[in-house]
Amino acid sequence: MLVETISLKDICFASDLPEIHGFSEAAFGLKVSDDEKANKDGYNMLEQRMEFKLRYLPEMDLLKKWNAEIFFKTDIVMDEYTKRAKWWAPRELYISFTPLSFADFKIGEQILTWGTGEYIFINDQFPKDYESFLIGRDDDYLKRPSYALRGTLSSSWASLDIVAIPIFTPNKVIDGERLSFFDSLKGGIVGRESDRFLVEPARQFENTEIASRAYGTVNSYEWALYYFHGFNKNPNGYKNEALSQLFYPRHDVYGASLQGPLPFIGGIANAEIGYDYSQEDDAGKDRLIPNSSIQYLVGYKKAFKDDLEIGLQYFITQMLYYENYKRGLRAGDSQDDEVYQQYTFRVTKLFANQTVNLSLFTFYSPVDNDVYFRPTLSWNARDAWRIVVGANIFLGRQNNADYGQYEGNSNIYARLRYSF
Repeated sequence: MLVETISLKDICFASDLPEIHGFSEAAFGLKVSDDEKANKDGYNMLEQRMEFKLRYLPEMDLLKKWNAEIFFKTDIVMDEYTKRAKWWAPRELYISFTPLSFADFKIGEQILTWGTGEYIFINDQFPKDYESFLIGRDDDYLKRPSYALRGTLSSSWASLDIVAIPIFTPNKVIDGERLSFFDSLKGGIVGRESDRFLVEPARQFENTEIASRAYGTVNSYEWALYYFHGFNKNPNGYKNEALSQLFYPRHDVYGASLQGPLPFIGGIANAEIGYDYSQEDDAGKDRLIPNSSIQYLVGYKKAFKDDLEIGLQYFITQMLYYENYKRGLRAGDSQDDEVYQQYTFRVTKLFANQTVNLSLFTFYSPVDNDVYFRPTLSWNARDAWRIVVGANIFLGRQNNADYGQYEGNSNIYARLRYSF
C-alpha cells in the first residue's frame, strides 16, 4: 500500500492560510561626537525589533474575482533608548482589488511614494521619518505610512493615480529627545530642553489631502505630471512664537518629471521640477509662514563594469517674493537664502558575487557649506542573515544649516538581521 506524505507547506496552502514573512533585527548606534544635549550621551540607537508581513488572498467569490489582496505589516519593537516597548507598531494594513480591467484600488494604511530623486523629495509630499534616517535604521523606515484611498486608472498610453488622505500624518521630525537640532525659537542648538508645541490640522473632511499623478512611457522615457493639495509635512509655520507653537501650513505643489537613458554616453538621467504654492501667504509678506518656491532637480547615474555604479544629483530651491520676505523680517530673525543649492554623490561597489555592498552617499551644500556622509557596508552572510555597518557623519560651520545643525549627532551603527 502506498502512503502519500503531506508536508506542512501542503497543509498551509490547502487551508488557504495567509503567507507570513518577516525578520528579527538588533541595531546599535554609537555616538562619536561630544554632544550632551539629547537624553543619552553615548548612543542614539539601541533596539530590537521583529517585523511580520502577512499577505492573504480572500476566497470570497467577488473578492477572488477582483484579485483582492489583504496586506498587513507590523513591528514589535523594544527601544532601549526610550525604554519603551511598542507591541503594536503597524506600518501597513490595506486591501487592494481590481474591479475593472483598467482600475485598481488600495484602501487603508499604506506607504505612498513617487518622484525621481534619491533622498530628495519634490513632488513626493507623503510623510517621512527623518529621525530613523539620521540614526541609521534601514531605508524602509524613511517612509511613513498614510491612511489613504488610492485609485489607479490605466490605459495603453498613460496611467493616472489619485490619492485621498483623510487623516493627516506629519513627518517625524527631530524633537531633541534622541537628536539635538537648531531651534529657531530659541536661536541655537537644543536637545531635551526643547519645548516646541506642534499643532496638527483638525481631523475634518475639508482637511482631506489630495495627490495625483499622471504618468507614462514614451520611447524608453518615463514622464509624469504631479499635483498635491494639502499641508506641509514639516511644522515650518509659526502659530504663536510666545507659546512656542508651530503648525503645518497649507500648500499646493504642481510638478513634472522625466527619466530615461542619456544619449551617446549611456546611463540614466532624470529631471524634476515642482512649484510649491503657499496658500496662506501667497505674496510672501508673512514672516511666520514659508514663501512659495520653485524646486529643481537633475540627476544622473551609470553602471560600470565590475559591479560599480556612480550617481550624481543637483538640487535647487528658489524662494519667490524674496524682497517681500526680507522686508518682513525682524531684528534677531535668521535670514534664509533666496537660492539654496545642494549636490549629492553616490558610489556603490559590489563584491563577493554581489553579497557584499559597499556604498557612500554624500550630501553637500555650497550655500551652507555643510556636508553629510552616509557610508554603509552590508553583507548577505547567508540567505537569511544580513549584517550592516555604517555611519552618519555631519560637518558644518553654521548651527542653523540643514546638516551642520546635526554635527553633535554623528554616529556609527551596526544592524544584524535574520529574515524568515
